[in-house]
Amino acid sequence: MTEPEKRPDAPARRMSIGDRASRFLKRKGSDLAALVVPHIYMAYMRFVWLTSRIEGRDFVELNEWARKYKGVVCLLWHEEVFTVAYGYYYLGIRIHTLASVGDSGEVITRMLKLCKAVVFRGGSTSGKVRRREGVLDDLIHHMKTTEPVTLGLTVDGSKGPRYRMKMGGPVVARESDRPIALVRTWYKRCWRLPTWDRMAVPLPFNRIRYYLRGPYFVPETASTQEGLEAFRLELEKELIDLAAQSYDDLGQPRPEELKKRNDDAAGAAA
Repeated sequence: MTEPEKRPDAPARRMSIGDRASRFLKRKGSDLAALVVPHIYMAYMRFVWLTSRIEGRDFVELNEWARKYKGVVCLLWHEEVFTVAYGYYYLGIRIHTLASVGDSGEVITRMLKLCKAVVFRGGSTSGKVRRREGVLDDLIHHMKTTEPVTLGLTVDGSKGPRYRMKMGGPVVARESDRPIALVRTWYKRCWRLPTWDRMAVPLPFNRIRYYLRGPYFVPETASTQEGLEAFRLELEKELIDLAAQSYDDLGQPRPEELKKRNDDAAGAAA
């Protein structure tokens, strides 16, 4: 027996009361999180920084680089992203950065704006991927037309793989003719979230250190795809080494993924 053929003009199934209630609560929950969580974040981070020993304050040289070169592109690993907003704000560095277009991106955007950051919306969200086209072009245009800009990008975000640098950062630096800084904010004691990047949340009464390497100028050879890839690999190796140094300096074991990436980078250089 064949199923009856559906009429092409049949009305769509109406959303049930339960579905409507679920959607309403989810939307209201997202709105509440975007309103409350950024202020909790600020209060917590103030307490952490107030009770911790801060090292590497010469990191503020980043402001001088931005003025001297009319802007700088800062590259970092996603595992430290929790500290980006407050950690730079604490030193008087105003960052320009990128947040995803989903609900979590709205919470992050409000955190960043409380820390006086300039935020572009783009990238992808967890779950169903959504992306705003042209966001790299927007960043390049912003770097070219605004002085000085300290742009911060998590180069293995927003979904990994961990400790693998994507091409976006080097492309923005090349197209805007700005140098690159490799940056790191790390801490002796932290709580790890069960996320792909094992995001680190610093604990109070801590030892927190800022790291800065560079500036790295985009070579003329990076005008070709092969040259740009070679430059990307060089930066990736340096940023892996910087992460390894921070773990060693603060007496922490290196994560297995970092040890593997460090061994791979050393083998490629040999």
